[in-house]
Amino acid sequence: MNTPSIAIIIASSLDGRIAFPSGGESHLGSKEDRRMLDENLSIVDATIFGLGTLKAHQSTYLVKNHCKNGEIKISKNQPISIVASNSKKFKKDWNYFNQPIKRWLISSNKKDAIETKDFDKEIFYKNSWSKTLLSIKKAGINRLALLGGANLINSFIKEDLIDEIKITIAPRIIGGKFTWIPAEQTNKIFNLKQFWNIKSIQELDRNEIYIHYTRKTKDD
Repeated sequence: MNTPSIAIIIASSLDGRIAFPSGGESHLGSKEDRRMLDENLSIVDATIFGLGTLKAHQSTYLVKNHCKNGEIKISKNQPISIVASNSKKFKKDWNYFNQPIKRWLISSNKKDAIETKDFDKEIFYKNSWSKTLLSIKKAGINRLALLGGANLINSFIKEDLIDEIKITIAPRIIGGKFTWIPAEQTNKIFNLKQFWNIKSIQELDRNEIYIHYTRKTKDD
């Protein structure tokens, strides 16, 4: 299927949490993890996250350039930021709408209009992500980074659309309900036969581990 390549990029605690129990904005990774994030986001055409993630952070991560002299500058080349949301009621005072990025919206809601100045493009959700990704591909997106939240990650995994997982494991046990794949009241296994290959492992600051998994193919 001619859809973009999709990589989940997240930082998680040892117990699989991506946010603190109280919710809201959280930064589990170290400075070195953010350097890895810069590297990973510099090679994608777009990022995508859900409304819950936008509400928690009220902004998106801006890719940085790390200069040889140690200086860190915001890159002039930012990936397109895609928000997946049926709600089109956004707070205009969020920093997100002042950041130097192109903003796209994916929604199945065709009723409520959005102000053209808020988003550069709107793509309608077509009953499945596999179908919607065809429209994203036609719009010029070949590599897509999935940043969260858990429900959006879950919906992509259910359709078996993930090609890579890039996860930083922070050596902390946090607890709470904010896992990167939500718990469901079902005994169904997504895909027991789907295994993943380790492409690389790196030890980062503060005893963090960065693992890059790729989808295992028939030839592996």
